[in-house]
Amino acid sequence: MPKNFSYPTRPNSQASSAAHGVPGHPLPVSRRTLNLLKEALKEDIGRGDITSNLVTPPRAWGEARVVAKDRGIFCGERLVKELFRIVDPKVKLEFRIRNGGKLRRGKTVFKMRGPIRSILKAERTMVNFIGHLSGIATKTRQFVNRVRKYPALILDTRKTTPLWRELEKVAVQVGGGYNHRQGLDEFLMVKENHRVHGDLKKLRRHSGNFEIEVRSLGELWEAIGLGPKVILLDNFTPKAAKRAVEIVRKEAPGIFLEASGGITLENVRRFAAAGVDTISVGSLTHSVKAVDFSLLID
Repeated sequence: MPKNFSYPTRPNSQASSAAHGVPGHPLPVSRRTLNLLKEALKEDIGRGDITSNLVTPPRAWGEARVVAKDRGIFCGERLVKELFRIVDPKVKLEFRIRNGGKLRRGKTVFKMRGPIRSILKAERTMVNFIGHLSGIATKTRQFVNRVRKYPALILDTRKTTPLWRELEKVAVQVGGGYNHRQGLDEFLMVKENHRVHGDLKKLRRHSGNFEIEVRSLGELWEAIGLGPKVILLDNFTPKAAKRAVEIVRKEAPGIFLEASGGITLENVRRFAAAGVDTISVGSLTHSVKAVDFSLLID
């Protein structure tokens, strides 16, 4: 999307990731996300790791490494740090691949050194998180690469795992994509279901920016008359999207156009070629294949 407009998403933390080796990416350190990490650990650990407590000496100290079993894009560096701050700050981390870096099968992503019981206690929760988030970053990078020769940007949607939204939207950024609104309170967006009982005339009196979803060229003309900042072309074909672009560029060149619905790796380039400003893809977060990792004690 051109630099003079972006969706008003706001990170829940003002911390800058540059100090943590992840320039340009907001950190998943809000209170909500930290509570999610704690609850995830509690879910897995329960009353305690009874196996490790039985067979692993309490003072056992050593090294472990996380190895990639798939190709992809890594996401989760800061999350790993936060997990070990919760489980045991004595565990020291050494990252070989940083956020946004390319994963190769069999390559070590990061190493850990510290109490073995603590490493084992965090293992499954940690691997589950970084596997899912790296899957999102990987899929996002695939979409971004497909449209690289065009100015269109790849956006996520609100089709996220409940309570994971902050993390999943960070993963989209790590993969090279951009965030649509974080929630219903961030940007006024009129969708299909708002039309049933809604009075769209009220939009003409709205003083701020808003987006409106259209399903046909007829609704497109109606939307232009309402003065939105963004028009979303819902389930248009690439051919219809191109026609919509032609109309808007002529009649209201200040309106941004977003394509959404049925976007795949196979057709995304055709939508970008149609001339839209952004392409929002729900599958970036709602149906990704996790990247496989293994933790090995050395």
